[in-house]
Amino acid sequence: MKIGIMSSALGKMDLKQLAEKTGSYGFRTIHLNLKSIADIDTGAGKLSTGLANHIAEEFARHGVRIPALGGYTNLIHPDEEIRRTGIRRFKEQLRFARDFGASAVATETGTLNAENQYESHPDNQSEACWQQLRSVVAELAEEAERWGVFVALEGFTKNVVSTPERMERLLEEIGSSHLGIVMDPCNYIDETNMDRQEEVMDDAFRRLGDRILLAHAKDFRIEDGRMIQPAAGTGLLNYPHYLRLLTAAKPHVHLFLEHLAPERIFASLGHVTNHMAGVLQEEAR
Repeated sequence: MKIGIMSSALGKMDLKQLAEKTGSYGFRTIHLNLKSIADIDTGAGKLSTGLANHIAEEFARHGVRIPALGGYTNLIHPDEEIRRTGIRRFKEQLRFARDFGASAVATETGTLNAENQYESHPDNQSEACWQQLRSVVAELAEEAERWGVFVALEGFTKNVVSTPERMERLLEEIGSSHLGIVMDPCNYIDETNMDRQEEVMDDAFRRLGDRILLAHAKDFRIEDGRMIQPAAGTGLLNYPHYLRLLTAAKPHVHLFLEHLAPERIFASLGHVTNHMAGVLQEEAR
């Protein structure tokens, strides 16, 4: 299993600097959000095979591949113009994903909270909201099928797809083989179930293990009475349990560190790597 990094963990900077910094930490894969590139306009309508090749070649100079893009957008934003702009940008990334060397483009499902897509809204769980999301995801899956790539959906407790059960329902209702998931157990853990985290993880992998396209590595803990998601190794996630499930479901899946500052990168990488080594030793016995 290769451990990479999400570009957002490194900050926004010029392409050459971003590629060089990624390689300098020893990472050989990156989950690239194009918004992390400061000196190139990668907004809707700007992508081309040439631009994608240019970006991929710069990372390749530093020994880094781009297996997945981060096209994160609020798929159900209540402002139709903002929502459709995000969808157009996502579909464009699907069209050119292969030119980056990527096979998947990832996004969370979104919330009706227009001010903050990481906060919930009382209508997120309504049937009307579900049908709207289903229509958008079906549209994206159709585009992915057209270009031979995958939409990687990431659940989150504050979004419309808030549980493994709801993610399973969405995958089944759309029924596209070009639709899969980003596995991140922390996104299914909140104040109500954190004392049952292993049960939550078991349920997520039972329902979704065969649909994993890539995975994330971060952590969770309560701070000032509120659930936060800090860097791997700074919280309560049972990493041995997570990695046992992940290696059993998808032995060579790309696992990307996220939610960490540059000064925390080596510590979090060591935390995940050491637990991975322990899991592999268990399997070899």
